[in-house]
Amino acid sequence: MELIKQILASFEGTLPNDSKTAAAIARGASAEEISACATEEGLHALAGALFEACEEGAEDGRLDNSARVTGALAERLKEFRQGLPPGCETARLIDAGVGLEEISEAAEKEGLIALASMLFEAEQEQGKDAA
Repeated sequence: MELIKQILASFEGTLPNDSKTAAAIARGASAEEISACATEEGLHALAGALFEACEEGAEDGRLDNSARVTGALAERLKEFRQGLPPGCETARLIDAGVGLEEISEAAEKEGLIALASMLFEAEQEQGKDAA
């Protein structure tokens, strides 16, 4: 469920407070229900990210550490990139395909806290896998 929490955190602050999606998150609804609300409200990036996380989830709700997770992370980076201005250092680094650490540092410097947090957690997961 950690990836789902990361996804929800990355969209925190971008959802209207009076939306069904925000209400579902606030009451602790399932990822499937939140995704359905997001789809209904046209929040396709959030719905897609949650759908992918649910589809790839293991029985306990956690994602495995296979290449599919890396693929999901790459998708999330693409989604974030679409919302960044072209002159942004974080956008430039994503476009250049540099490592997560560099992108995370730039995101933090530019105040993109949700992105920096998501990347930091991904870096830690990669560190666990290597150990």
